[in-house]
Amino acid sequence: MRFLHAADLHLATAERAYSLGALEEIIRIAAREKCGAILLAGDVFDSYRDMEALRGEFRDRLESLPPDCAVFFIPGNHEELRSPSGRAPLSGLDLGRARIPEETPFQLFSLSPEAELLCLPFRRDYSDYRNWPAPPKKRPLRILLAHGLVPGIVYTGPEEESPAGTIDPDLFGYLSIDLAALGHIHAGSITRIGDTTVAYPGSARVWREGETGPRQVFLGATDTIPPRLVPVRLESAGAFVPLSLSVGLDGEVRLPQDFGTPGKMDWLHLEVSGVVEDERPVLEEARKIVTSLEKNCRRVTTDTAGLEVLAGISTHPLAREFLKRWEELARRRTAKGGFGGPEGDPETEADDVVFHLARRTGLSVLKSILEGRK
Repeated sequence: MRFLHAADLHLATAERAYSLGALEEIIRIAAREKCGAILLAGDVFDSYRDMEALRGEFRDRLESLPPDCAVFFIPGNHEELRSPSGRAPLSGLDLGRARIPEETPFQLFSLSPEAELLCLPFRRDYSDYRNWPAPPKKRPLRILLAHGLVPGIVYTGPEEESPAGTIDPDLFGYLSIDLAALGHIHAGSITRIGDTTVAYPGSARVWREGETGPRQVFLGATDTIPPRLVPVRLESAGAFVPLSLSVGLDGEVRLPQDFGTPGKMDWLHLEVSGVVEDERPVLEEARKIVTSLEKNCRRVTTDTAGLEVLAGISTHPLAREFLKRWEELARRRTAKGGFGGPEGDPETEADDVVFHLARRTGLSVLKSILEGRK
């Protein structure tokens, strides 16, 4: 049997069309791949209030799945956010075909003749797992569906209003888990811990600033132990695209030469940096760029923390000489086609970043020296 593992979709009324579009693509992939189950590992909704508001549309979209495709949904910490009692009373909500296991400490289901699913309802503290009755394994493959943090797997997200619980890796061995299908960490990863494959597909859409890389789900099959997981990119989720905008001393803001047309679902993050004599025209020019880009993509944000102001720097001999030499190197580099590496090569891209950073750093050092002389 084939299955799809997804997490952290964060369906929200604030971004209704965008987030529901990602859900629709997940359902299309499951139908196309003839999946017998979809495993949703928490934070499918951004808050309890979003779940109340969008549950009808969630139900409707699940109805388009083939009749033999089961949907298992473990709520995460976000389904509790802004709930009436601090705990989401999910049993009172109609989420259609989605099965929400709420029996504690876990609930066991048969997925196929060769696989079973152990669902672990979300909790803030999993540390008492040694007191749980470890159920005997009835199928060759046992999959765990849960939402939480596993120590040793890097989490780079912000502090949450409602933090997730920590899952001791020893829990996997205690419960004889072959695959832990987890949610909460927004970067995709597959890690081997003992005899268990620990999988986080990452957030199924770009939910916050800094979530670079493809948004994805995992496809797996129950005919191997451990299952082989294949990442499938969600095109409707777009991408978080950071763009470095260099600023000349004249205040001109320059987009990267290789910048193409953004996708409609992309989130562009403009990082404006440089040393200028007057920041006002720079900020005005940046606003114009934002306005022009907003017509073609989902969101545009700016960061001007790298913009430094030093009146009169363009007339200083040291600054003029530094910029003259940097421009000469830039012309030679352009004539040679960059540093000679292939397009998309990580080392070439790193060299490009260093080259442009050298201009900003050099002017910043000059700024510090000149200000120190005052």
